[in-house]
Amino acid sequence: MIYARFVPPALLLASVWAATAGAQNRPTTQTATVRTERTVWSDEGPRKWAPRPTTTAITANDLRTRLYQFADDSMMGRRIGEQGNYKGTAYIAREFKRLGLKPAGDSGGFFQTLPFGPIGFDSATARLSAGGRTLQPKKDWIPTAPSLANGFGGAAEINGIPAVYAGQWGDSTAMIDANAYRGKVIVFSAAPAARAVAPSTGAPVSFVSCADVPDKFGANAAIAEEARQRANPTAAPARRAVPTVLRDPRATGVGAVAVLVIGLDDMSQAAVNGAFAQPMGMRPSTVLNPNAPAAATISRDAAEAIFGKKPSDLRVGDVGAPVTASFSHAWRMSPHPARNVIAMLPGSDPKLAGEYVLVGAHNDHVGVNSVVVDHDSVRAYNMVVRRQGSNDPVCTPTAEQQRKIDSLIKVARATRAPRRDSIMNGADDDGSGTVVLLELAEQFAREKPGRSILFISHQGEEGGLLGSRWFTDHPTIPLDKVVAAHNMDMVGKGRNWQVKYGGPNSVQMLGARRLSREFGDMIDSVNANIAEPMVIDKSWDVPANPLNRFCRSDQVNYVRKDIPTVYMSLGYAVDYHQQTDEPQYIDYDHSARLGRFVHQVMTAIANRPNKPAIAGPDPTMPTCIR
Repeated sequence: MIYARFVPPALLLASVWAATAGAQNRPTTQTATVRTERTVWSDEGPRKWAPRPTTTAITANDLRTRLYQFADDSMMGRRIGEQGNYKGTAYIAREFKRLGLKPAGDSGGFFQTLPFGPIGFDSATARLSAGGRTLQPKKDWIPTAPSLANGFGGAAEINGIPAVYAGQWGDSTAMIDANAYRGKVIVFSAAPAARAVAPSTGAPVSFVSCADVPDKFGANAAIAEEARQRANPTAAPARRAVPTVLRDPRATGVGAVAVLVIGLDDMSQAAVNGAFAQPMGMRPSTVLNPNAPAAATISRDAAEAIFGKKPSDLRVGDVGAPVTASFSHAWRMSPHPARNVIAMLPGSDPKLAGEYVLVGAHNDHVGVNSVVVDHDSVRAYNMVVRRQGSNDPVCTPTAEQQRKIDSLIKVARATRAPRRDSIMNGADDDGSGTVVLLELAEQFAREKPGRSILFISHQGEEGGLLGSRWFTDHPTIPLDKVVAAHNMDMVGKGRNWQVKYGGPNSVQMLGARRLSREFGDMIDSVNANIAEPMVIDKSWDVPANPLNRFCRSDQVNYVRKDIPTVYMSLGYAVDYHQQTDEPQYIDYDHSARLGRFVHQVMTAIANRPNKPAIAGPDPTMPTCIR
C-alpha cells in the first residue's frame, strides 16, 4: 500500500530547527508577530495573532486575522446550539453587514434560524408524589423517554389517581382485569435483570495493534482497502435480540393513565443520570406515541411509600395511595439558536441578476471534548499512527512506532511545558472554509458580477448536514435560480506530507461533473487560464467514494435538489476532529490561493451568458441518502 509507513524526515521535529520551524506557516515579514514560546512542530505558527484591518484582496494575513478569532478557545468549539457557535454566527453576520452585502435570511435579516434545541425531561419541573409524599428525582424515580420499542407516551399530567399493582413487567402469561386498572396508575415490578457479564481480563478488542490497521492514506489506498474488505468480508456482529419485554401490551390495553415500574435500584448510575439528559436535535415532525400513557421507573422505597409494604410482598390487584405526576418529554428551542447566515450581492446584469452563484462553508464544529489530553502528546501520536486524524482508528503502536512517538514527545517536553486541552477548536474543520468565505465576500463586495452571488454559512454540518438541508428545503431565494454551488470544507491543510498529492497549490475536488459535465469543464478551463493555477486532485471523485467522502459534507443537499455543485477541500490531516485543530497549524498561503481560485471560478460563472447545462445525474457516481 502506498505510504503505508511513516516517513520521519518530512514530519519529525528537532530543537535545531528553531530558526526554520513553522516556515510554511510564518506570517510575512512586515506583519510578523513576536512569539511568546518556541515552536515544536514544523507546521506551527504563532499561538496568538493580533487582529488587524482586512483588505479587499484575499490574503494569508487576512485569513489569519479572521481565523484566530473564529477558532479561538473562547468560542468553545462552536457546537451547534451552544454559545460559542452563536457568537461565531454573530461575527459572520457583522462582517456581511460591514461589507455592505444584502441580508438574505429570514424576515429581511442575515439569519435563517433552524428549529434546533434540547429534547427531554426537565428535572426542575418534573414532579411525582404519592400519598402526600414528594418523591425525589433520581433518588426515588426517573421518567421514561418514549420510544417505538417501549410504546410509552411522553407526558404525564395526573392528580390523585389511585395506583394498582399488576405483577411483573412483560409477564404476558398473567392476565389482568381491565376493569380493575382502567383509569388508574398501573405499577409493575421490573423483570429480573440479565446476568452480569464478567469484566474482561484483556485489552478491549478495539485497541488493535497499529500493525494490523490497514493504510487508507489517500484515495487510492482507501479504495484498495475498501475493495479488499468487500472481497473478504468478516462476519457481521450478531444482532442483539430485542427483548420482548420492552413493550408490555397490558400497560396500554387496560386503559391506564400512567405506568410505574419498580426497578430504579437495579439501574446503573449512568442510566439514572441520563434520564434527565436533554440531547439537542431538530424539532420532531411528529409526537411519538401521542395517545399512550407516560411511564417512570421508581425505587423499592418509593413503591413501599405507595403501597405501604415491601415490593416483594405485593400481590396483583393491591391498591396503593393516590399518585400525582407532572412531567413531559418535550422539545424546545435552544437558548442559543442555531442559525444559517446568508447574504447576497445583487448582480449587475439585468438579464442575469435573477440567478445566483452560491458559495458556502459550515460554521459549526463539535464543541468541548469530555476527555482532557496533552496537546503535544496527541499530535505526536497522530503524526505516527493517525495521519488522517479521527478517520484512522485508535490503535496500540508497535514498539518501533512507540519509540518514534516517545522521541517526538521528548523534544516537545524539552521545548515547552505540557498543555492540557479539551476544546475542539475546528480551525481547519471548517473555520478555514468560513474565513475563506468571508474573504470571498470582501472581494466580491467591491466588484460587479453579472449574476447575483449568494454567500451562505451553513449551520450544523457536524450534526448531520442540518443547515444545508434546512436551507435547501426552506430556501430564502428561488432555489431553481441557483446555477452553481461551491462548498468549501477543510481548506487549511494540504502540505505534501499531510495529504496524498498535496502541495502549495493542490486542491481536492469532488462532484463538479455529477449533474453538469459543463460545470466541470468550466472549472478546468478557468484553471488553465489563470496566473495561479491549482493542481486538481480528482482521485477522490470516483464511483468507489473512498471514506464515503462525497457524502460527508453540505454539497450533498444541493445535489439532492439538482443544483450543479462542487466540493473543494485540501484534505484530511492529522488534526481532523482532534483537540489539536487550532489556528497555528493552518497553511494560510495555501488557503488564500484556494480562495483566489474559487473567486475566479465563481466570477467566470457569474458573468457567463449561459448557466451550466444540467445533463442529469451520473449513474456511476455514488448517491447519498439524506
